[in-house]
Amino acid sequence: MDIKNNKSSQFSKLSFPNWDEIIHSYLSEMNVHFKNDDVSEYVKVFFDKIEEIRNIGFGNHIAQTMQIAISASALKKNQVSEESISNTTRAIQGEFNQFFSVFELNSGSFIYVEPKVEELLGIPKELFTIQNLFALNPTFKLFHPNDVSHVIRWAGIAYGVLSFPNFKITSTTEYYKVNFRISTENSKDPRIKSKKYLELEKKCFLKSDEKIEDLKFPRYHLDKWTVYDAENFSYVKPQFVSDPLSTDLMNSLAYLMNAYLLDIHPKYLLMLNGRKGFDRNKEIALALNNSIKENTGVTDYFTENQIADTFAKTLRNKVFQTCKKWDAIGEYSEITSEQQSLDYCQRLGLLPIPNAIISHIYRNISH
Repeated sequence: MDIKNNKSSQFSKLSFPNWDEIIHSYLSEMNVHFKNDDVSEYVKVFFDKIEEIRNIGFGNHIAQTMQIAISASALKKNQVSEESISNTTRAIQGEFNQFFSVFELNSGSFIYVEPKVEELLGIPKELFTIQNLFALNPTFKLFHPNDVSHVIRWAGIAYGVLSFPNFKITSTTEYYKVNFRISTENSKDPRIKSKKYLELEKKCFLKSDEKIEDLKFPRYHLDKWTVYDAENFSYVKPQFVSDPLSTDLMNSLAYLMNAYLLDIHPKYLLMLNGRKGFDRNKEIALALNNSIKENTGVTDYFTENQIADTFAKTLRNKVFQTCKKWDAIGEYSEITSEQQSLDYCQRLGLLPIPNAIISHIYRNISH
């Protein structure tokens, strides 16, 4: 059957789940993994954190991260000795293009920055600060305008994920990682300054000493920074790294928090996710229809015309308005193509959709 001529009556056969339904479905599965009797605890924590972030208006000021941390009782944790920090730093010493810092939540600042930052970025270590990295200091720009709000939003989401029951920091090899760009316009090194931007990979090690008992939440971040050329940078990439099960659960949970906050319907994101693999709307429709048939038995649900209309009449404006709402610092223009919508959704962290979440979207389609 030619899907181009498919009748629109097929549209009435299916109902796609919203993010609430997908979240309940995923949390129920996570509950089974942890062998709990009642999923309501997970649901309550999830939506409490979402409401907290939304009430703060999270996204454009790093100080808002502190409010999430305070609510998670991070500031009550015991101090870590300088010796413990030094021992851990030595244990994870890295390559020529890496340096270290230690961030402490009580002060909201780095309490240590390795002098090697001067060699790698061309700035004094005293200027490698939270204020300069996250757009709080208008006189010293060390951030990329299109990345900084997303790094901040993901930091708040990361604190939210760490607040969940059953997630514990058990090893000095566990960390939260995020890649983003920084400006080099203030570098004293002409070679670095000429690049305009560099990419930083920040690994936040959430436990600084194996002798410390299991942590529910870290007061200190031992940060390992890796410096790259920015020419191959694509988008801000946050990721938890832990044991295989926890890694998958935490990253999927972080994605769901982000998707729920930004509020673009899962059906639309599925279409745009298809655009990553196919240029033609007919191919997108065929791929989506094959997945729908596998899960529901309904055939030929989408047509290429429906895909095209959704992209042009609904998605472009929705994505543009979402960008303006959640990124007051970044630069955006009116969306005129599907490639532009795709690019902006990747910048927002909505694409690609994790496979675990795609599975829950399809399994919750009803008809």
